Amino acid sequence: MTLTNPTEISKKCYKIADLILEINYPASLDLEKLLPSFRDFKYNTTKENRTIQVNLSMEQAAQGEDLGQLLSDQSISWGDRFCFYEKENTFITTIANDRGNDFWYLYSERDFAQSTIYIPESTETEQSAVICWMLMMLFGQAALLHDVIMIHGSVINRNGQGIAFLGKSGTGKSTHSRLWLKHIPNTSLLNDDNPAIRITDNGVIIYGTPWSGKTPCYKNEAIPLKAFVRLQQGPENIFEQLSGVKGFIAVLPSCTAIRWNKDLFAMMNSTLEKVISQVPVGFLKCLPDEAAAELCHQRIFETPS
Repeated sequence: MTLTNPTEISKKCYKIADLILEINYPASLDLEKLLPSFRDFKYNTTKENRTIQVNLSMEQAAQGEDLGQLLSDQSISWGDRFCFYEKENTFITTIANDRGNDFWYLYSERDFAQSTIYIPESTETEQSAVICWMLMMLFGQAALLHDVIMIHGSVINRNGQGIAFLGKSGTGKSTHSRLWLKHIPNTSLLNDDNPAIRITDNGVIIYGTPWSGKTPCYKNEAIPLKAFVRLQQGPENIFEQLSGVKGFIAVLPSCTAIRWNKDLFAMMNSTLEKVISQVPVGFLKCLPDEAAAELCHQRIFETPS
């Protein structure tokens, strides 16, 4: 997965959830302009080895008619423009460009530690969107090798402690975060869509990332994770504490992992079990109102564990 013409290649490193992401790219690309959400994550060092390497190539992807076994052609972000294949020891992601006359290709090793993104001619806006999304997808998989799990959720920072709100798309995670920001003192938003968690010697830490959905909240910050709260819309506000298997099942659907890679999926489950043993999990059936935020806050911070 090396690029030709090495003298024309530039390199930038980013530190995300304490992992080093190295991007090699054609010098003709303005990477900082294409990835504005990554600016606070820039990492200038030669002392640490990169843990994830990505090459960006303007060349045509070398592929035949057979891309391997089609594993999925469904994507919330890309609709029917998306396909995901497995061929030998490689995962191949394709996204049709916005004109439908060419494809983006992402070739990844099975553990996603090394990948190459092939960039067709496209608008700068599309380049930015697709590269950023592909980086999120491969980072979420490669991070599992290092006991880091990306989750789909909205995270509030309350006095230096994180509360991760989880739920299906459209449940109201961002809405509930906004209720905390409005009605609960000493709160701020850490990330609104794709934070990362990991177990450290100091407990479970939750990190901001360059990916935050539709909300521009790209904070290079790390705080202890106080609790998970799974949300579900309901006719009244009811908070239930979950433990053991129930807590695991409540958090699992929000974790980023592809089920086709059994090794990485097993690593994620193992890490998540350890996380759940240290972090409380709540289940909140709620209305989108101030009382829901106050009840949730009270049960997390004021109820003895």
